Amino acid sequence: MHCVFLAIYLCLAVTTCSATGLSGPYLFWGHHSVINLQPRALVEASEEDLTNLFQDTKAIVIFVRNTTGRIDGKAYPRFQQVVKSNAWAYLPQHFLAAEPFNYNANIEVINLSGNAEEEDESIVSGYNDALTIYGEGEVLGILASREDDTHYISKRDAKEREERTEEERGATTTSQTPTAEEEDKTFIYVALGDKAVLYVTSAPVINITGRLNDTKLVSHNKDVTFDDQKGKGYGRLNIIFSVETQKLFLRFNFTLSRGYWYMKAVEVEYNDYKAVLPVVGTIYSIPSAPLGFSYRCSSRSLQFGNNSDSLVINDFQVQPWLNGVPHFGDVYDCVGFTTAPIWAGILVTLFLVGILSLGLIALMDIKTPNRFESSRSKQLSLFIQELEMFILITYGIANPFVLLTLAIEFFLIHLLFILIVMYVYILLLY
Repeated sequence: MHCVFLAIYLCLAVTTCSATGLSGPYLFWGHHSVINLQPRALVEASEEDLTNLFQDTKAIVIFVRNTTGRIDGKAYPRFQQVVKSNAWAYLPQHFLAAEPFNYNANIEVINLSGNAEEEDESIVSGYNDALTIYGEGEVLGILASREDDTHYISKRDAKEREERTEEERGATTTSQTPTAEEEDKTFIYVALGDKAVLYVTSAPVINITGRLNDTKLVSHNKDVTFDDQKGKGYGRLNIIFSVETQKLFLRFNFTLSRGYWYMKAVEVEYNDYKAVLPVVGTIYSIPSAPLGFSYRCSSRSLQFGNNSDSLVINDFQVQPWLNGVPHFGDVYDCVGFTTAPIWAGILVTLFLVGILSLGLIALMDIKTPNRFESSRSKQLSLFIQELEMFILITYGIANPFVLLTLAIEFFLIHLLFILIVMYVYILLLY
């Protein structure tokens, strides 16, 4: 009987693995080693990195979706919170170089179905159940999509292209036309010689009045170049797109200043249209980083434009002057250090310090007596003291400066109470 049950279990396991083909894009979270995959977004995650990750993890929970579209965090709030509280990596590639089923025995596959709320509940509950069994930081969560026939064709074509010899590539005189799958998912623009790269997870959108209206730039020529004028303090990443059988040229301008590079504008050329579109926003909206570092921004879009025309890129990472290194350098991001809770805490601290300073000044203003009264003048002294006290109280009530001081103190106390309430509210909100 035990052998029969074991055979049935193995059959089910093999059926599950074979029936659950996984395709990208992928979202990894939960295990600290997933951060090793993120800086390699320029190239697909290597087989060695994935193998080590799958072997170091005690358990893997795979959530399979019926679509390849990106998940909106607003529709999946609980799942978004789980990802934010863990190390995570987003891989836009179609396939993994190593399958998790070959390197880990504790794998659970959960097929997602239903609306966004039900899927959100399924992901969070399934992942938390695994954490209860294996412990915090020991469970790797993977969000993937179901593999279909078109993915097999794309995968086969990709292998055939990789097996081409350098001689065959040199003999090709025309640019390769991207497949439908590549046009839909691949938005990595690497300059020849690995001199510069721009990586986005969705197609750039351009708007030229009277010519192009919110057009997605999907298909591009593979011969991306970088005009390296480092000695003169500038460089240009040149990308050629195909739009309505016409060519559209984008030249992203980079400048060098005191060891930092800046991407301040893009040149656009389409038929007889030529324009330079600067970055829209403040100085803090301009992508910049030290030389040798990359810039990453996923929290907001970057817009180039003037009064009528615009170019928008979302969730991007960029780095010029790679000097032949086939991966991004360390990342500078667009997330600011100061947040609403930090500002609230700073304001509350300043008002507390102000009130404490007033109290210290008042204590320092107290004067100790410098002489002692004799028994003969005791009665006269008491009368004089009572008279002085009466005059002081009467004068103090009528003194405008004293009234102003009391009003300021009452105002600061009320303002401090309001700030404390706001601070607690902001902490609960964030």
